Amino acid sequence: MRDLVARVMDSRLSDLLCQWRRDGMVAADPAGRFAAHADHLLVIEAEGGANRYAHYGKAFAACFGTDLTGQVIDLLPPDILPADRRFMLEFEYGFVRRTGRPLWRSYTALFGHDLPQTWQRLVLPAGDGRLVVGAYPVRETASGDGAEALLRLVIDRVPVILAEDGGVEDMALSLGAFCDTSRHAAELEELASRDSLTGIANRRHFEHLAGLELDHARRMGRSFALMALDIDHFKRINDTWGHAAGDEALKAFTNACRGALREYDILGRVGGEEFAVALPNTGPDGARVIAERLRAAVAELVVRPAKGQFFDLTVSVGIAQLRDTDTAVATLLERADQALYRAKNTGRNRVVSEG
Repeated sequence: MRDLVARVMDSRLSDLLCQWRRDGMVAADPAGRFAAHADHLLVIEAEGGANRYAHYGKAFAACFGTDLTGQVIDLLPPDILPADRRFMLEFEYGFVRRTGRPLWRSYTALFGHDLPQTWQRLVLPAGDGRLVVGAYPVRETASGDGAEALLRLVIDRVPVILAEDGGVEDMALSLGAFCDTSRHAAELEELASRDSLTGIANRRHFEHLAGLELDHARRMGRSFALMALDIDHFKRINDTWGHAAGDEALKAFTNACRGALREYDILGRVGGEEFAVALPNTGPDGARVIAERLRAAVAELVVRPAKGQFFDLTVSVGIAQLRDTDTAVATLLERADQALYRAKNTGRNRVVSEG
């Protein structure tokens, strides 16, 4: 998560955050302490239950066309500070004073320009009720990484709390409260449920979908099977060819699985090179047929990480079948894993059903 934040956070804010963490609380002259960021810095002081700009950076004055140094924020007219933005500022300032934790988010506005600009904003406690706010304009970045896309979308909707280890600790507000359209909510849900590399269900979403099928099978008295899959010697691939080649192998493996499975089977990535498949309405013989078909499809793969380079893949598969006593996906997955270990220990590139 720390690396993800580093990729998404504007480097100038990263520098401000590092300096704040190094210096700790900075009650005396925050604008001077963070002089390198002064033009993009606000210093907020508490005044009779309200907030006042003790320092208003030149970048903000240029964007809004006025210098608000000394102004009480709560008394600003709506044409300078609209009601929706006023609420968010009040929330941020109160939250940071109360918790002493940094808040980070992005926001898009016209700022007196013809085209909207997106800024990233960092609110930091500075001691004695003071707050330091750094904000910089950023370019919108289109990223193919689902995790980056999710984080960018989240900070565009709500402030997030930054952890001491450099990652994201939590969201400061309910995400649903700030998803102004069902499209935003659906987009966030889709990103949160998918593995960013392969595009298939992540572990949480896989267990949710598989759990629905398991419950249906129990109610209707139908069969249900679960497969645990593990790419053979995957560490050797990373060590020999590099992590980029490992990523290509995972994507190629996922595509082979999709081709071998039925439309209604559920494929998920539950670990680094570990995958699982839920097989609705499938008994032992049917599960074995599907598993062998998938194993053979993977064995035919040739991954080419670079020109003139290639390697093969194989997969080991363990199968567990629904029992009358099973009420959770985790129980089946544990038994499928045990069968998978037996497949590994007896030579790999094979299918083993639970005993």
